[in-house]
Amino acid sequence: MLIFLVIAIILSHTYCFDNEKNNAFILESKSLPSDLNFMPSLSNGYMGFTVFGDAIFVNGVYNGYKGNSRRARLPNWLNISASIFNVSNDTMDPIHTNISYVMNLSGGYFEWSKQQKEGGITIRQRIYAHRFYNRALIYELSVERETDQEALTINLQCNSGSETEAFDLETIGESPYKILKATTKEVEHQLFQPNRTHIYVAFSEDLEKDQKLLKLKTGHRFLHYRFVITVDSDKYVALEELKSVLARGQDEVFEKHCASWHVFWNNFGINVKGNLELAQIINAGIFYMASSLPSVATNKPNKPYFGLSPTGLARGQLDADYEGHNFWDTEIWMLPVVTQMHNGWSKELFNYRLSHIQGAIYNANRTGFLGARFPWESAFTGTEVTNPCCPEVAEQEIHISADIAIALQGYYTNTLDRNWLCDTAWPLLSEIAVFLSNRTDFNTETKKYHIRDVMGPDEDHEHVTDNVYTNVAFQKAFKFASYTQSQCSPNSNHSSMDWLQHADNMFILYDSVNDFHPQHLGYQPGEEIKQADAILLGYPLQLKMNYSTRYNDLEIYENVTRQSGPAMTWSMFAINFLELGLTSKADKYFLKGYQSYVRPEFKVWSETEIGFPGSANFLTGIGGFLQSILFGYAGIKFDMSEHISQMSIQNASVLPGTNELNISGLKFADALFELQIKKTEKNLFKCSQIGSRVLFFQGNHSKPTQIFTGFKVFFETEVLTIRTI
Repeated sequence: MLIFLVIAIILSHTYCFDNEKNNAFILESKSLPSDLNFMPSLSNGYMGFTVFGDAIFVNGVYNGYKGNSRRARLPNWLNISASIFNVSNDTMDPIHTNISYVMNLSGGYFEWSKQQKEGGITIRQRIYAHRFYNRALIYELSVERETDQEALTINLQCNSGSETEAFDLETIGESPYKILKATTKEVEHQLFQPNRTHIYVAFSEDLEKDQKLLKLKTGHRFLHYRFVITVDSDKYVALEELKSVLARGQDEVFEKHCASWHVFWNNFGINVKGNLELAQIINAGIFYMASSLPSVATNKPNKPYFGLSPTGLARGQLDADYEGHNFWDTEIWMLPVVTQMHNGWSKELFNYRLSHIQGAIYNANRTGFLGARFPWESAFTGTEVTNPCCPEVAEQEIHISADIAIALQGYYTNTLDRNWLCDTAWPLLSEIAVFLSNRTDFNTETKKYHIRDVMGPDEDHEHVTDNVYTNVAFQKAFKFASYTQSQCSPNSNHSSMDWLQHADNMFILYDSVNDFHPQHLGYQPGEEIKQADAILLGYPLQLKMNYSTRYNDLEIYENVTRQSGPAMTWSMFAINFLELGLTSKADKYFLKGYQSYVRPEFKVWSETEIGFPGSANFLTGIGGFLQSILFGYAGIKFDMSEHISQMSIQNASVLPGTNELNISGLKFADALFELQIKKTEKNLFKCSQIGSRVLFFQGNHSKPTQIFTGFKVFFETEVLTIRTI
C-alpha cells in the first residue's frame, strides 16, 4: 500500500454558513481540559487527529508485528499555534484576554480565538478534516486589528510532536515540494501482509525549524492564511486532491465541508428540549462517532474502510487507545446506532469483516478448529493482534464471532436487503456457524451443547464454562445462519438442520430456585463482576424469559458490578429496566451512564468514571448511551419472523430532565420516519419518506393501514407497529 501526503499553504479568508447558532451544537470553553487527551477528535473516515495532539492517523495504516500492531503515527503537522512576534526584541507578545475555544458540531470544525487589548488585535484559528475533499486536513488563520499604523509580524509555530516511531523516513526531491518517503517498520503478519506500507509526505515549502513568519503590512487590518494537507495511497490522487482544494477559494472549500456535515445532520438527529447540556452531549456523541466513519459524498472515491475502533480514527498509538483495533464493540455497541445514522456505514463495517475472513479462518485453523474464528482484536490483516499483555482475552472471548452474526441479523431485520443478505451476510455466517459448532461440546448426560474454557463480557472471570451470554449469542447465531442458508444457499453442503439442532439444544444456565441466570457455571450471587454480561440476555439479545427472571437478573447484577466498569454497562441497565416499566430505576442508570463519563469542556467521553484510568473519546460508551435513547426511552424495537420484519414503538417517553425528545431520520425497510415524544402533549409518529417496500401501520385497536410519505399519527401510550408484507 502506498500513501501520498502533500502539504500546501495559501492565503484566503472563509466563512461558514450562518445557521449554526443553535447552542446545542456549539461547545464553547474559556479553558482547556486538564488532560489534553480529552480534546475533540476530528476525522473524515480517511484520516483523523486529536485537536492539539501530536499524531495524524490514516485509515488502514498500521505498524507492528502481531500483538504489537497499532495505528502508525504521523507527526501532527496541522498542530500550529500563532502568536504576535515583537521584531524589536525577538520575543512573542503574550495575548492576555478573551481566549475562547469552540467545537462546532454542526459544521464539523474546531476554532479558537485570542485577543490582545493593545492594538485591538484578534487572532482566530480553525482546523478541520474535510468531509468532501476527504484526503485533506486544513488549518486556517485570520488576524484582525483595529488600527493599521504599524506593521505586524505573526509567528506560526508547528508543534508536530516527536519524530514518528512507526516509519523509516527518507527525503526525496520533487520540485516544488519537499517530499519524505515513510515506510512502516514492520508488517503485521507476513502471511497476509508481505510488504511494509509506504507513505509519501510532501510539503509545499520547507519550514525552517517548524515555524513561519507572516507580515501584516502598514495600512492593512486583515491577514488570512490557509494550510492544507492531503493524503492518499496514490501519489496522483493526492496531488489532484490538493490541486482541487487550492484551485478554490477558502470560502468555497470551507462551505463545502460545512455543507457535508449539514447534509448529515438533516438526515439524522436526536434532539431534546429542556436540557441544553444533555442536548450537547447527545450531539457531541453523534459527531465523534460519525466523524470516524467514511464520508458519503467525496471528490475522489473512498478507499476500503478498516473498521470503527473503540476510540475512533483519530487515536490508536497508545494502549489506552486500544491501538486502533476492532473489537466486539463495533457490532454490539456501535453498529445498531450506526445503522440509524446511515445504512451504508454499516455495510462498510460488515465489508471489513468479510474482506478479512481469511484471517479469521486462519485463526480458527491455528487453534484447531474449522470455520471463521474472528479475532478478539483485528487490524490490517484480520489475524489476532491482541496486546501481548492480555493473551487470555484472545484465547477465551470467542463470543465475538457470534456477536458479528447477531449484528448481521440486526441489520437485515432493519433493512430486509436480500442482495446484501446473500452477498455479504451468508459468506460470513456460513464460516462463523462452522466455527461455533466446532467450539461446542455435546454432553450425553444433559443432552445439551456446552461451551467450555471461555470468558464472557465480564473479563474478571476467566476459564469459565457455559458463560450465559456466550451460549445465548451462539444460539442466536446458529438460528440466523440456518435462516440465511435457507434464503441464499439451500442446496449447499452446510447443514442448516445441524445448526438448528445446536440452537435448540444449547445449554442456557438458569437457577430455578433463585429465578435468575447465573453468569457462568459456578457463579454465586454476590461475586463482583466488571461489566454488563448476563443482563444483556434481555437487551440486546432479547431472550424470552419471565418478568421476574429478568428483574432478578438486573437486581442481582446491579449490586455487584464494579464502579470502575465501562460506561455502556449502565446504559444497558437503563434499557432493561425501561422494558420492565421501572422508569425510576432506568432514569438512575441513564444518568449514571453519562454524567460521570463525559468531560465538560467538549463533551468527550471516557471509558471509565472520572478518577479511574481509561480511554478517551470512548465511542463504545457513546454507542451504549445512544442506544439507551433510541431503543430505551424512544421505545423503538425491531423484530423479524419468517419473511416479515417489523418496527414497533412501545412505552415511549422523554429523557429524564427534559420535556421533549425528537428523532429524525429513523430508518426501517428503506423508509424514513420521524418521532416526536412530548412530556405533556400527544406524541407524533410520521413517515417522512416511503421507500420501495410496502409498509403497514397498526395501533392497539386499529386496522392495518398502508403507509405513504406524509403519513402521521398522534398517540399517547399505544403500541405502534410498522411491518412489511
